[in-house]
Amino acid sequence: PRKYTILSVCRFYPRKRLDVLLRAAALVRESIPELELRIIGNGPQRGRLLDICRDLDLTPVVRWLGDASMNTLAEEYNRADVFCLPSSQEGFGIVFLEAMAAGKPIVGIGAAAVPEVVRSGILVEPDDPEAMAEAILRYYRDPDLRYRMGEAGRADVRQFDMNRVAAQFLAEISKVAPALNALPIASLPAL
Repeated sequence: PRKYTILSVCRFYPRKRLDVLLRAAALVRESIPELELRIIGNGPQRGRLLDICRDLDLTPVVRWLGDASMNTLAEEYNRADVFCLPSSQEGFGIVFLEAMAAGKPIVGIGAAAVPEVVRSGILVEPDDPEAMAEAILRYYRDPDLRYRMGEAGRADVRQFDMNRVAAQFLAEISKVAPALNALPIASLPAL
């Protein structure tokens, strides 16, 4: 049977707040009988997270996938209905860009750098499993919203294209070091 799949990808550190996602999954499992939470990653909080999963009786719902190859990661992004990472301390959040490139709607935390990267997604307050559960349910109940947010994210991710970012970076550097403007890029010292 078709599953409603939520994907999360991260290292298992306290700041990633996977416990909040597990608690949100426990809140929505009755409303989403076909729920499947797939978690890619590993780390020092693994034992604690497995304990929380057992305590919340989520073992039938959660798939712990461990570290994944790039091919497996791509397959998981493509399989997912929603990407969710409740991290409250992202310096940038490459996994959000990966999910956006795959056209997945995002549930995240409106903290740190996440709002700068995720402009088309549902962002909730940190450490609020009820709000995260409501965001998950909102996407579940509205497939059109999932599609629209996924497509908006796919469009948003283009602003992070390597050539575009490099050109913006060089333009900003030239403002503070105008002498570099006259040099061809090949003559700049290697970093």
